[in-house]
Amino acid sequence: MHTPRLNLFTVLSGLALLVSAESARADLAFELTPAVESGVVSNEIVFNGTLINTSPTDTLFLNSIQFSFIDAAAGYLAADTNVFFANVPGILAPLETYSDVVFAIVLNPAAPPGQYFGIVTVQGGTNIFDSTDLASPIFEVSVPLPALSIALSGTNVVVSWAWSSSGFVLQQNSDLTTTNWITVTNSPAVTNWQNQLLVSPGAGDRFYRLLRP
Repeated sequence: MHTPRLNLFTVLSGLALLVSAESARADLAFELTPAVESGVVSNEIVFNGTLINTSPTDTLFLNSIQFSFIDAAAGYLAADTNVFFANVPGILAPLETYSDVVFAIVLNPAAPPGQYFGIVTVQGGTNIFDSTDLASPIFEVSVPLPALSIALSGTNVVVSWAWSSSGFVLQQNSDLTTTNWITVTNSPAVTNWQNQLLVSPGAGDRFYRLLRP
C-alpha cells in the first residue's frame, strides 16, 4: 500500500510544480507603450513599456530577456540587450510597477521600407535562477518610405531626406510627362540625421524623386 501513495505523491508534486510555473507566468503583466516604433530618425529604436508584478504576495525576479524576429525582420533587426539590464529593475516587489525604457532594437540601415515584427520575452520567476517565460508581447519596427524636403538656399536648392533611408538615390527630371529621370551623382552630406544635397536647379522646371535601385 505504501508504493501507490508514493506514486500519488510524486504525481501531485509534479502538478504542483506545473501550477507554480503557470502562476509565475501570470504574475507579470507586460505592455509596450507603444508596440510600434518608427525606424526613421536613427538606427537604434528604443521601446518603452510597463511591467507589473500582479502578485499581491510574491516577489518577481526579472532575470533575462530574449528575442525572436519574424520572417524578414531576422535579416534587418538585432537586439540591444544591454538596454534591458541597464534600465529595468531586476526585482519587482508584490504589485510593483515599472514604466520606462525596456529594450532597444538595432535597425540595419540597409533595411528597405516596410514593417518588421518580433517577439520580446521577459524570463524569470520567484528566484534568481528561474528562467520561466513570464510575458511575450509582439513589437513592430516600421520603416516608412522617405519623404523629400526641398528648400531654397540662395540660388541653389537643398534637397533632404532621412539619413536612415539608405540605398536610395536622388533623381531629377525637367518634364513629368517623360521618363527622362537623371540620377544626381553628387554625394549627400549628413546633417542632423538628414541626407542633404545642394543642387543647382538651372533654367526651367525641376522635379525630384528618390529611387531605390
